[in-house]
Amino acid sequence: MLTKAAERMVEQELSDAKKASILIGVRTKDEQFISGSIHDDPHNDDLGNAVFEIGSTTKTFTSLLLAKCILANKVSLDEPVASYKPEYKRALTHNGKEVTFRHLSTHLSGLPREDMKTIRHSVKKNKDARDNPYKYFTKTNLNQFFLDFDLKQEINKKWRYSNVGIGLLGNTLADILGVSYEEAIQSEILAPLGMNDTFISGSEEQQQRYVQAYNKKSEPVPPMLLPGMNSAGALKSTLHDMLRYLEHQMGMVDSPLREEIELTQHIQAQTKWKDFHMGLGWFIETKKWSPYPIIHHGGTTMGFHTYCGFMKETQTGIVICSTIQLKPLRMVKMVLNLTGGVNENIAKEIFTQSEFLK
Repeated sequence: MLTKAAERMVEQELSDAKKASILIGVRTKDEQFISGSIHDDPHNDDLGNAVFEIGSTTKTFTSLLLAKCILANKVSLDEPVASYKPEYKRALTHNGKEVTFRHLSTHLSGLPREDMKTIRHSVKKNKDARDNPYKYFTKTNLNQFFLDFDLKQEINKKWRYSNVGIGLLGNTLADILGVSYEEAIQSEILAPLGMNDTFISGSEEQQQRYVQAYNKKSEPVPPMLLPGMNSAGALKSTLHDMLRYLEHQMGMVDSPLREEIELTQHIQAQTKWKDFHMGLGWFIETKKWSPYPIIHHGGTTMGFHTYCGFMKETQTGIVICSTIQLKPLRMVKMVLNLTGGVNENIAKEIFTQSEFLK
């Protein structure tokens, strides 16, 4: 059960937003519980099976696919990506150093966050792209970006979050496997983990369980589409499936991907914050209020904010999804790292209730 303090945080988030929903799932060594409120379903009949966008948490699945390819000897972590994409040599080389798979997964490639020029042009040209800026950004666009790009930043020097980098990672791994990214993540990751309700396209029945997000004008926000780089943030899921994912991550079940999961959780790189490290895809963060690190990743789309994190030592895993609208001041504070990401305050309250932290 949620504490009174956590319940107050939830109520505050909902009261400050318009037509907002919030879903909370917690898995501990003793129990699993699900709570929340869906605006369009006042009875909250099936919170665990409601579908939401996990956004950039998708990157942890992409990096798990990388780990599987590494252990299957299909690629090497420190192998130059240009070995598989020689046409991108200029975009992936700087001062004699080449971007590797490790650099892409840990955001140390020096690549920019987005192909902003193409995205701005798309939004200007297509009105419906304003609520879905990646809708018309295709694999052809991403390919052209890397053909034209000239890398100016030092590799493996400055941590720089990059969606195009993870887009390249996922597309390259899919090409190596000879299938689409969606097919690769389904067959290599989701099916072995028993995550049958996690998808990119989804069935009609799954679409009917989609939580509707709204903007500040109380208008419906369409589902996010990322055809050019699905691997950076296109997965949708449910609390039941994401808690199953955390069971595998925390070693609570006999996982067929145990070795691959362990590889993604090893510290691989440092970020610009001293207490904030990178695994493969995962953020590994040390908090003053915890003797143990928290392994986590968030995801924000045009309509959804998702938090997915766990503390392996206490076997506490938390998934929170909300559809609140962010105020400008809060967004600025998040960018400057002056406040935690959306849902992090609720997650902290739940983590600190662990008997091992009392």
